[in-house]
Amino acid sequence: MKEKLRAAALLLVGITLLSGCSMLTANGRREHAYARYVQKSSLGRVKQQKKLRPQKVKIPETQPSEPVIATEASGSGPQSVSDGSGH
Repeated sequence: MKEKLRAAALLLVGITLLSGCSMLTANGRREHAYARYVQKSSLGRVKQQKKLRPQKVKIPETQPSEPVIATEASGSGPQSVSDGSGH
């Protein structure tokens, strides 16, 4: 039982140490920097899309008014328009 526990502990320690080794190489640092760049730029894009997304504008509800009936001011029919020459 102790041997299995010891083997599991060593395996855990080994995995932990090996995952940290990739940061010691130039390629590992480059990959990590690129991952941070991608994450940062995608978050920036999401923020920009939220700013550009049109806000929901509430249009005030208006009550329909009573229909307006147009009435003629004077006369019973159409009136002619003269050119001002007096003919």
